[in-house]
Amino acid sequence: MDRKLPPNQEIERLIRLSAASRACLTQEGVALKQRLDFPARIRGSLKGHPSAWLFGSLASGFVGSLMFRRKAPASGTKRRGLMMTLLGLALTAVRPFAKVWLADQVKFYLITRPGALPNSTSRPNNPI
Repeated sequence: MDRKLPPNQEIERLIRLSAASRACLTQEGVALKQRLDFPARIRGSLKGHPSAWLFGSLASGFVGSLMFRRKAPASGTKRRGLMMTLLGLALTAVRPFAKVWLADQVKFYLITRPGALPNSTSRPNNPI
């Protein structure tokens, strides 16, 4: 069963085989690019099934809100009203200014108290 073809036919067969292989590789490359193009696939899915995406996002948002829900406050505690909330915010905003004022008052007291530093005002300010 010797299948020797004449040289011209053998070359033509190899050329046809390589052309078919190239076409197959081209098709596989295009299919692979389409499978790996995630943004285009998602856009196509959104256009094809918008209601499924909408309901899926609503369901996942609902499940997420259930998972991260805070525990209910204890029954003995009351919720603060609007005025108490505003007062708390105001005190929080004033706290840095109060710290600076209090530090200045302590410095002033320590400097002006009797016996703090003898003749501290009469000493010349001479930097070395």
